[in-house]
Amino acid sequence: MYGPIMVIYFAQVTGSYTAAASLLAVKKLSSAAFEVPTGVLSDRLGRRGTMIAGAVVMVAAHLGYAGASGYGLLLAAVVLEGLAAALWSGNNESLLYDTLLAAGREDEFPRHSGRVNSMFQIALALAAPIGGVVAGAWSLRTVVVLSVVPQVLCVLAALRVREPRVHGPLESNVLAHLGSALRGIRRSPLLRRMTLVSALRYSGESAAQLSPVFVAGLWPLWALGLWRTFGHGVAFVGFRVSGRVIGRVGAARTLLSGELFDNVANFVALVRPTVFSPVLLGSPAYGMSTIAQQTLLQREFTDRERATMGSLASLLGSVLYALVALGAGLVADRWGIVAALFAIQAVALTALPLAWWVHAHASALSASAGTVTG
Repeated sequence: MYGPIMVIYFAQVTGSYTAAASLLAVKKLSSAAFEVPTGVLSDRLGRRGTMIAGAVVMVAAHLGYAGASGYGLLLAAVVLEGLAAALWSGNNESLLYDTLLAAGREDEFPRHSGRVNSMFQIALALAAPIGGVVAGAWSLRTVVVLSVVPQVLCVLAALRVREPRVHGPLESNVLAHLGSALRGIRRSPLLRRMTLVSALRYSGESAAQLSPVFVAGLWPLWALGLWRTFGHGVAFVGFRVSGRVIGRVGAARTLLSGELFDNVANFVALVRPTVFSPVLLGSPAYGMSTIAQQTLLQREFTDRERATMGSLASLLGSVLYALVALGAGLVADRWGIVAALFAIQAVALTALPLAWWVHAHASALSASAGTVTG
């Protein structure tokens, strides 16, 4: 619930928006720094324990937010939240895929992953207005204190998760394990390209930081909340139907179509801004593209380095995200918000030819399999 008011709360506690912004930057850097170590931890010690550890650390982070009286405790809390995010990053999708794989149901991954991710969007759509009402009726700190409760419930839910069966022998030590994961990515052309697609798509999400400025120039301020809720609603639908769509047309074609649709929609929204532009801006096909991307990655990841490979992809995405966000900020200061959003789209657009290659590769394999069968 504290998401929409986090920056304001940080500024209230520290007395400075500069300090508040630095805390957000530290959280992102913390998550990136812990990505690979936590991925290795998941592969070597287990998915369930890593998920529980992430939930416990997230509770500690929220308690730090709720009890903070100055910059120091907030700094410790954002580092803990970055650690928790990293613990979940490569681990949770791996846990879902491994669980299905152990049951011989890995083909159902798009459907189950889509359902899980769709609930994130419903949570975001509901929590934001609730947090706003609580902040208006009581205080910002009340919102942050109440936000501890869902995190405690998350720990209880994580405790009920079962550990999936581990596949294959592990490397003798951590460095050998990491090296094996890197070699696996390097040797697979499909995995290399999909890792780049994942990172480029994530860097494009930096547009979310600047999009409210663009929308505020077209819609009244009170309507920004409705815009966010609408966006989460569209994402919910996309995630919810992703399994069905991927089952019919395939993951590679879904990814390519989603990327093409989003790029066209964003271009139309920005090239001639109108009151309808905010409806198009963003990623209408984001849910389906994301599940298609996850499906393609999980199929290529090796069983024994699955979480480590996922964390390496996330690390690359975090680095690109930071670079693109910084560059977009510089463009916005000099040429305006529309130019900045176009710059972000230009970077994200480079994922399109990679997605086309993946689609062509999948079509060639399908045709080859059909020929052999015939």
